[in-house]
Amino acid sequence: MSLAPAFRNSTPADPFDAIRNAFGFVPNLFHVQSGLPCAVESEAQIIAAALLNQGALSRQKKDAVLLAVANAAQNAYCAALFRGGSHFLPDGDSALANFAVKLARYGPWISGNDVEALRQGGCADGAVLEVVVTVALGQMLCTLSDALSPVPDPGFTGLIASQPPTLPESLEVTETQRPYLSDIPRLGSDYEPFAFLREQFGFIPNLFEVQAQRPDVVEAEVQALRAILFAEDPLSRLQKEKIILAVSAANLNTCCVAAQTEILSTLGLPPEESDEIVQDHDSATMPDADKSLLGYVRLLARYSGATAAPPAAMERLAALGFTEPQILEAVAMAAWTNFLNTVQFGLGTVPDFAPRHGLIPNKPYPFPAHGRPTSETSAPSLPADPDAEFVARVQAGDTDAFEELVRRHFRRIFGTLNGILGNADAARDATQDVFLKAFEHIRGFQGRSKFSTWLTSIAINSGTELLRQRKGDESLDEGNDDEGFRPRLIQAWSETPEQLLAASQIRDLVRQAVLRLPQKYRVAVLLRDINQLSTEEAAASLGIGVPAFKARILRGRLMLRESLAPHFARQARSAKC
Repeated sequence: MSLAPAFRNSTPADPFDAIRNAFGFVPNLFHVQSGLPCAVESEAQIIAAALLNQGALSRQKKDAVLLAVANAAQNAYCAALFRGGSHFLPDGDSALANFAVKLARYGPWISGNDVEALRQGGCADGAVLEVVVTVALGQMLCTLSDALSPVPDPGFTGLIASQPPTLPESLEVTETQRPYLSDIPRLGSDYEPFAFLREQFGFIPNLFEVQAQRPDVVEAEVQALRAILFAEDPLSRLQKEKIILAVSAANLNTCCVAAQTEILSTLGLPPEESDEIVQDHDSATMPDADKSLLGYVRLLARYSGATAAPPAAMERLAALGFTEPQILEAVAMAAWTNFLNTVQFGLGTVPDFAPRHGLIPNKPYPFPAHGRPTSETSAPSLPADPDAEFVARVQAGDTDAFEELVRRHFRRIFGTLNGILGNADAARDATQDVFLKAFEHIRGFQGRSKFSTWLTSIAINSGTELLRQRKGDESLDEGNDDEGFRPRLIQAWSETPEQLLAASQIRDLVRQAVLRLPQKYRVAVLLRDINQLSTEEAAASLGIGVPAFKARILRGRLMLRESLAPHFARQARSAKC
């Protein structure tokens, strides 16, 4: 599995170095993940940023916070591991201990009042941020321990977790101004991790912006996303995004559920299918194996009240055909989601989009009136959608109006799928499936993008999934599979190549050349140059930012030009003779 280039705050070549520096040795918790090196590398980066880098909180206090988290989780393995650092917080740090335990056990009920109590105990914003990140790290490691059941490390056998500190009797919430940190520096959208997030998601999640006091932590978190989430194996990108949604829902994290619903929508998953995962994944429209996968990761959620996932649950996944690396990646994604959910609870970040679900009835969020744009070119008021009238009629029950939508978009969707699949018969079948899926889920279409963009996203997602099932085709994400490409044959073409070849021959040449392009560039060329979508619409259909799409279409055109240049140049020379 190839990883994207690292940011400046990367771990050493051997990720075990950071782990060894943090704990004095390499715990078995990381050895049991050797089948998925990228997960260990990502965890090492988070550990290095959270524990090893000097900040506002001493290492002794961080160790004590980790121990408090393990005790709150009643996780004997992690309690033994963390006890190797520091046993207890000083008596004067009761506010720190209470906050850490409440965040670890009752994260959804953390409020601005809890953070204010932490400030009164002597913690400035920098220390509050580090406490939250340290608790999140403890949650992540406890999740891994619960799922993987590592053998106790030498010298730690027999230790059991002590009872967690007593919490206040009342968990009632009196909400205060959010987010909880008052001193949040501006890193700017050109800051490399933020630019990467905008390219991939179309926006910079508030969850990362509020951590700007610690750029090293942000970089480690974003690098973890690059290494695990955006890699197309062992699990698919869509499967991993669904895991984040399912675990966030089990954790009652309204903010992360809202963001994930929007992200999945850009990947072609209708919002109502996300709703099914949030409400009851067993009734969701997906293969039974994926339902079992989501059922398993929900058992690993830190705030769901569920006990640790039993070994039999992992064995059931193996019986359904999931490989060991796929199961390890599912566990890593659940642990990573628990980390992000905990950070959100502790820092009180506001939702990026208007939530479709209120997961905590007694805790109102100051929801924004409008969702954030998913493209840097998006304006507050979207241009009129020429399909809006027909969409509204279908949503009102006029099924005949859907025939007009099919008539308008059939050729474009068929052309897109034919270009992706390279087979007209398969494209016709897939086109029927795309329109059927759109009809089944059109009631959930909210008009945040044009109907044509939403429909094209479904087609791209469906075509890519069919390719993956058929031959494990390459990802649409950015990768380095074409890094060796340098345009060489940029020869002058005839001004009118149609004079040299019959139109049918030209179309066949171009079609074959387009089909030979790597998939991510093929789709870009199909959307922009063949289907004539605008740059903004094509970028939105692929779920990437406009600058990323422009880079992709430029490279695709250069590849296409180089592929066709020898033929046209040869024909031009023949014509002159």
